Amino acid sequence: MLVLLGGSWGLYFSMLKVAALSGISYTGILTLTTVGVAIGMSLIALLRGRKPEFTLAHVVFYLVCALTGYLVPMIAELLVIAHMPAGVLALIVSMAPLSTLLLAWRMRTDDVSPTRIAGITLGAIAIFAILLPDAHLGEAVAWHWLLLALVVPVSYSLHHNFASRSWPKGSDSYQVACGEAIIAAILLLTFSSFNWQWQDIQAWNRGHSAILFMASISLIDIWIYFELIRIKGPVYTSHANYFMVISGVLWGMVMFAERPSPLMWMSAVLLIASLYLVGRKSNAKQESCARENQV
Repeated sequence: MLVLLGGSWGLYFSMLKVAALSGISYTGILTLTTVGVAIGMSLIALLRGRKPEFTLAHVVFYLVCALTGYLVPMIAELLVIAHMPAGVLALIVSMAPLSTLLLAWRMRTDDVSPTRIAGITLGAIAIFAILLPDAHLGEAVAWHWLLLALVVPVSYSLHHNFASRSWPKGSDSYQVACGEAIIAAILLLTFSSFNWQWQDIQAWNRGHSAILFMASISLIDIWIYFELIRIKGPVYTSHANYFMVISGVLWGMVMFAERPSPLMWMSAVLLIASLYLVGRKSNAKQESCARENQV
């Protein structure tokens, strides 16, 4: 399950690139993918008999989560994916645990041990290696797109820390996931109603297949993610990021004939080591508390 989760996370970026290069507008990709996830989550909620709450406090929570967990990172990914290898984007997004820990430490919601400081240092070295000019893309605009891609892990770190501190009482993970997906879909449907390009849905192409796949696999990923947290805890589940780093690079090689440079492989190794050090808990009590909060 852990390998499958990390592998599908890595595949997501290649599928996003397929959609972005298919001629479908960015608005269409965002809207169709998010609406697909919202429909799927709503069906799961009905089957479970536990629908998301929609009080004012819940809606505000869903709105912030929808912006930081859906819209902002997806927009950034769509803007950069046509201008860089899918494997590079997977490496950058895998830095989300590092930025999450740094923000948690700044907000005093988590501790930073010497081991984690070492992990953050390795992560910084990996970032520097990725951002070296002409290291991976060989283009003059490489810095521009690579720096924009850093918006994705930063946005995810804001999402994780906000959700941890402001989780609505009485709601489980599926209810929250469903609520934020619905709010994100409503926002995008409202926006697209003023800027919709009907050619996005007039003729089915490989981009639509990629969108359908991304929406479907997101539902499976959500189930695996929470099931792993229930069985093994959040620390174990966070190891899926290791497989995302590797699979993101490999899927790019298979689907787009990308050929990572030696420097990129070095960045991948440094990131895996960094994620391992950052994900370690200082004692069993901390891991138990984290598991209870996540579940």
